Amino acid sequence: MSPFPPVPSPATAHGIRYEIARHRAGEGHAERCTVDLSADGRARLRYEHGTIRRSWAARVEDVVWTRLLRAVQNGAPEDPSPAGPVHRRLQVLDAAAQPKTVIWGEGAASVEVGALLDSLVAQISGLPSDLVRNTLPPLAHRSVAGAASGLPVQEAAAVFGEVGDRPAFALARGEGGFGVFSVDPLKLLGETTEAGQPIRALALGSSGGRDLLVTGGDDNIVWAWDLTGNEGLVHARGGHGGAVRAVASRVDVDDDGLVYSGGEDGKVWAWGSRDGAEIGALTGHDRTVNALVTTRLAGLNLLVSGGDDGAVRVWNTDTGESLRTFTTGAGWVNAVAATGTGEGEGVWIAAAGSDHVVNVWDAATGTLTQTFHGHGAAVTGLAFLDLAGRPVLVSCSYDGTIRTWDVAAGRALDTWSAETDWPAALAAAPSAGGAVIVSGGATGTVRVWDPKGRALRTLTAEGGSVRALALAEFAGATTAAVGYLDGSLRIWDVATGSVRRVLDADDGALTSVAFGPAAGTVVCGTARGTVRVHSTADGALQSVPTPHTDGIRALVFLPVADGIVASAGEDRTVRTWEAATGRPLLRLRGHEAGVTRLAAGPVGAVTALASADRDARILIRDALCGRLLLELRAAGPLSALALGEADGVPVLTAAEAHGPVRVWNAVSGEELAALDTADAEVVALDVSVLDGTPVLLAGARDGKVRAWRLPDGAGMGAVALTQTPLALRHSPPDTLHVAGEGGLMSLRNFPS
Repeated sequence: MSPFPPVPSPATAHGIRYEIARHRAGEGHAERCTVDLSADGRARLRYEHGTIRRSWAARVEDVVWTRLLRAVQNGAPEDPSPAGPVHRRLQVLDAAAQPKTVIWGEGAASVEVGALLDSLVAQISGLPSDLVRNTLPPLAHRSVAGAASGLPVQEAAAVFGEVGDRPAFALARGEGGFGVFSVDPLKLLGETTEAGQPIRALALGSSGGRDLLVTGGDDNIVWAWDLTGNEGLVHARGGHGGAVRAVASRVDVDDDGLVYSGGEDGKVWAWGSRDGAEIGALTGHDRTVNALVTTRLAGLNLLVSGGDDGAVRVWNTDTGESLRTFTTGAGWVNAVAATGTGEGEGVWIAAAGSDHVVNVWDAATGTLTQTFHGHGAAVTGLAFLDLAGRPVLVSCSYDGTIRTWDVAAGRALDTWSAETDWPAALAAAPSAGGAVIVSGGATGTVRVWDPKGRALRTLTAEGGSVRALALAEFAGATTAAVGYLDGSLRIWDVATGSVRRVLDADDGALTSVAFGPAAGTVVCGTARGTVRVHSTADGALQSVPTPHTDGIRALVFLPVADGIVASAGEDRTVRTWEAATGRPLLRLRGHEAGVTRLAAGPVGAVTALASADRDARILIRDALCGRLLLELRAAGPLSALALGEADGVPVLTAAEAHGPVRVWNAVSGEELAALDTADAEVVALDVSVLDGTPVLLAGARDGKVRAWRLPDGAGMGAVALTQTPLALRHSPPDTLHVAGEGGLMSLRNFPS
C-alpha cells in the first residue's frame, strides 16, 4: 500500500468518481460500474455489461462524503498496473485541471475507502452481480432507476389445459401479453396485453368453481385471470418491489396475528402471520419506508411509519385509515419509536433521520412537543424506555454515539460512544436487573448497556454487520433478536450472553426484525423482499407471507381437486398457492440455484411435484406436504420436464438443453433411457398413451416433434413443422395438438 496522492481539502474537493471493471476470459466486453458522488450527497451510478445498460440516481448520508475524504487522506491501495480480472479506479475532482487518480486490483489490501465505495454501489443499484459486496449499514437513499436497455424481452410460451371442460391452450406472445383459445373449434376466448411483463410461465386450471389462467414472469408476481366470467384479473399475488426495510407486529396479545412490512416500493403491507394471507397495502409514502412501529391509543391499534419522503405517518390498522402525517426537516426518516401499549396512557411518537435531529410528537393531539439537537450525523436508531415513570428516549447515530433524552423535561441526559463507526440498530427494554439498551453496527458486535451508558456485556458472533435488533422479555429472560448482513438470525439471552438459537440465511441479508405479541414470534425482513415469521422458542418457520423475490420461471396446476398451483423461480424456491385466492400454502427450499422447470403428476398414491434448477438438480416432492421423495441429477441444465406413467411405472422425463431426453423411474431413480434429439433443444414434453402404448412426445426448437416408445425408448419417428412446438397435447384416439407462436396445429396419426 502506498499513500494516496495529496488530496484536496473537503472545502475544495467537489466530486469523487469510482469505477470498477471486470474482464472475464472469453468475453469481448467488460462488466463495468461507475459512480459519481458530489459533495452535496448526490450520487449517479452507471452499469454496463455487453448490451445491458442501467443507471440510477440516489442521495447518500452526509457523513459518507467526509469519511471518504478522510479515508483517502489516510492512504489507499495503489497499483498502476494491477493484475487479475478486476480493476478499480478512484478520482478526486477539484478545481485542478487533472484529477487525483489511483488504480488498484484484487490483490490490494481491503481498506476503508474500497469497502465504503463498494457498499454504496451495491446499495444504490441492488444488482445481484458479485462485482461488489455490501458490508455496511444503509447509506444510500432515494435510489431511482433510469431507463434500461438491452434487458431480456418476452419470448413466446404456451400451455394446454381445459376451459369449460373442453381442451384449450394459452399463448404468451413474443410482443407481450397473452391469448387463450379453445382447441375444437379454434376460437379466441380472451386476451390481454397487461399481464406482468415479460411473461415466462403459464398454467391453465380451475379453482373455486371457475377456470383460471395463471401467469408469472420477471415482475415476480403470480397473476390469476378469470376465464369463466367477466372478472378479468382475480388477483396478482405480489409483494414488495425490492427490499423489505422494516417490519412490525401488532402489540396486543389477543390480536389476529397481523404483521406489517415496509419496503423500497414505498408500500406498507399487512399480512396474516399464521396463514400468510395478504391483508392489503397501506399507501401514502412515495419513497422507501425505512421504519415501522406499532402502539395503541384510546382503543385504536396504530402503526407508525417513516421513510425516504421525510414523512412520518400514523395509521389505524383496523381500518387502514391514515390518521396523521408529521413532516420533519429531514430529507429522509431512518427511525421511529412510540410509547404506550395500554389503555389510559398517552403516546409519544419519535422520529429522526438525515438532519441529525430527533423530533417527538404527542400522538393524541399531533403537537410537536420536543426537538432534540446534539447528534453530528444521521440518526439511525430510536427506542423508548420507562425509567421510574419517566419516558426516556434513546438514540444512536452515524456520529458514533448513543444519547438519552428526558422527553417530559426536554433535555439531554447522557452521551457515550457506541464503539463502532456505523451504529445502525438500537433497542431497549426493561429487564429483571434494570432497563437495558442494545446496539449494533458494522463491527458485527452487539453491545449491552445500562441507561447511563455503562457497558454490561458484548454479544459476539460471525455474521457480519448487524443490521437489525429487537428486544423483549420471553420465557422470563430478556431476549434479543439480532439480524446480520450475512442473512443469519440469532436469538440471545441478554443476561447470560448466550445464544439460544441460530437461524441460517434465507433469501438475503436481514434488514429488520421485530417480536410478535408476548415475544412468541420473531418477524424478519430481508434485502430480497422476503418476510418470515419464526417461533421464538425453537426457531421453527411459521409462515412466509411474501411471494417470490425474483423472476418466476415455471408454473403448474397440481392434479388435485382443490385448485392448487405451484410456482418456481430464480429465488431458488418452489411455492404452492390456492389458485383462486392467492393464499400461500408451502414454500419449499432445497435448490441452490434458480428453479426453471416444474412438472406435476401422480407417483403411486402421492401427488408429486418435480422441480429442476439451473445446476441440473431435480427434486421430486409430495406436492401436498413438501416431503422429499427423490433427488436426481442430470448432466446439464434442463429445458423441459414432465411426469407420466409407462406400463404402470411412474416416470420422470427431462430434456437437457442440446442434449438427450432422460427417462427415470420416478420411484427408484433408475435411469431407464437416454433418448437422442440430434442436439436440438427440446422445449415441450408430453407422456401419452396411444393405442395402449406409452409414448413420449418431444417438441424442439428445430421445428420437429419426436416420439419414442416407453419405457424402452424405441424411436417411433419425427415430424417437421413450420413453427417451434411450444406445447403438446394428445387427444384420443389419433390427434396431436401442437401450440406454437403462430397458433395451433393438429396432426393426425402421429406417431403412426
